[in-house]
Amino acid sequence: FAGLSAVIAAAFLTLPTSALIDTYLWPIPQSLSWGDGKLHIDNSFQFEAPAVPELQAATARYRKMIWKERWTSVQVPYGNVTKHVNPTGNLKSVKISVKDTKADLTPGVDESYSIDIPEKASVGTIHAETVWGALRALETFSQLVKANSDSDRSHLYVAKTPVKIEDAPTFPYRGVMLDTARNYYTVDDILRTIDGMSYNKLNIFHWHITDSQSFPLQLETVPELGAKGAYTLHGKLLGYTKQDVKRIIKYARERGVRVIPELDMPAHTASWGKGIKDITTCTEQFYLDPTNDWDNRYASEPTAGQLNPVNPKTYKVVKKVIDEVTSWFTDEYYHAGGDEPVNKCWEDSKDVRDYMKKHNATGNDLLQMFLTKELAMVKDNKKTAILWEDAATQLGLDIPKETILQVWTGTLKAAVQSGYKVIASSYNFFYLDCRSGNWNGNDTTVDEQVPPTIPQPLLDYINNNYPDFASDLIPSPNFGGVAGDWCAPFKSWQRVYSYDMTYNLTKTEAKSILGGEVALWSEQSDSAVIDMKIWPRAAAAAEAMWSGRYDSTGKQRDIGEAQPRMFDWRYRLIERGINAEPIQPLWCGKNPHECDLNYPWVFTHPKDGGGY
Repeated sequence: FAGLSAVIAAAFLTLPTSALIDTYLWPIPQSLSWGDGKLHIDNSFQFEAPAVPELQAATARYRKMIWKERWTSVQVPYGNVTKHVNPTGNLKSVKISVKDTKADLTPGVDESYSIDIPEKASVGTIHAETVWGALRALETFSQLVKANSDSDRSHLYVAKTPVKIEDAPTFPYRGVMLDTARNYYTVDDILRTIDGMSYNKLNIFHWHITDSQSFPLQLETVPELGAKGAYTLHGKLLGYTKQDVKRIIKYARERGVRVIPELDMPAHTASWGKGIKDITTCTEQFYLDPTNDWDNRYASEPTAGQLNPVNPKTYKVVKKVIDEVTSWFTDEYYHAGGDEPVNKCWEDSKDVRDYMKKHNATGNDLLQMFLTKELAMVKDNKKTAILWEDAATQLGLDIPKETILQVWTGTLKAAVQSGYKVIASSYNFFYLDCRSGNWNGNDTTVDEQVPPTIPQPLLDYINNNYPDFASDLIPSPNFGGVAGDWCAPFKSWQRVYSYDMTYNLTKTEAKSILGGEVALWSEQSDSAVIDMKIWPRAAAAAEAMWSGRYDSTGKQRDIGEAQPRMFDWRYRLIERGINAEPIQPLWCGKNPHECDLNYPWVFTHPKDGGGY
């Protein structure tokens, strides 16, 4: 599929910057051309589409949205160039043709589409190879439709007709990961997140369902895990039933979004011990020992607990869990976790210590044994496994090459050169939780009022012997506002947008990058803030993954050009019920370029157009 995207990118003209005036699209199509006409949307407007359930539901949904939204742009064009144009005709329908109506929502499915809206004729056309491409086209078409003005929102139109669009994603895998174990989210929160994903042409909802803090999934074969491992609040159990899961999967499918479950193991499993104590280790321990030495930790964060890899009962429970979860979730992929195991947690168990002594086994040997059995169970259920990269790239374990690695700390190149297909989730770009400081209690470093003094002899020694680390030498984890947050600073939408997932890769190596995924870990997030934590930064990732960081000429897409579209898109997300975080004062949108960091080029070249 990546090859198809490359062909499209090479074949179509790059969108001229000056063409962005008045109508703002997100993510930007691979090819777009338009004129100076204005086609009125007739009151009887309809979509004509093949009788496919998902497509019929989508056309009804988008027709309702268009008439409800009645959008007028918030972002003002530079130079106030918008001029009054009389309608050149009435658009009464858009005919949708789909080449393969039976193509399922599977990895790599063709999502390409074209849109042709004439200048005067009453019928427009959408063509897609699959239903899923048609869904992407409907989203783009909805963004083309605007109300006449703020004072006249009764009339809708498509501006700058004729409009011709040819589009396809650069990467087939474009995801959002949500952690529902550290804090709970309602089903409605999840459904609204999926709405936002569909608006941005994101197609993977990675559901990190369980972790050490809670086990909210209410399984039928092992009910004690969810009954005792889920949170309760004011007497209410905070969990997800089979019916909840099926509802979410159906809702997502209707919007072209695949749902991939993750039950992290063998680490991050203290919550399992609430229901079945003897299959876990070190759950009675604080996550650090009394020395507070990180190398002596039991877990990477509270609360400690891992699955016991030498207890046969562990694997009987794991098999029941995997068998049931894979039967609920229809996607071909299953995320098997695998990150951050800590040997000290296993060594807390006498059974494990005795096994290690008898077999002369290391912690890595135990992890290899567990993952080998877990991955076999996933394969038995005819699923492709995804793992966090740790075991393969950091520990060098024998992980089957058909396993997909999700890279969060290492380099994509290392994973690719090891022979794996890869999902890019670098914490330096795609971790959306990085900004809130340390969430642990009794952190006295926050009391520091001035930078700590570093003895000059120590500074001299480090500068002379370790110059690469000198600039990072801050003895206090708090000073400067970090407050112990390991992945600070905040990842702005510009930072997210700038992630080049093919950086330093050859063309051959780049083919192993399936795509990327932004991640919201929820130690400091819940229903009250979910929209602001995810949006509009996930939208920035969406354009980077759909449109690509480079246009068809090989030029890197410009954040300055994206800024006004992002500004307007954020307000449109708000209109659609997604409470996205603001990116600038409203004044900036009303005064184009006046909020630029550097003196705007257009101020000295007014005849060349403002770019927006």
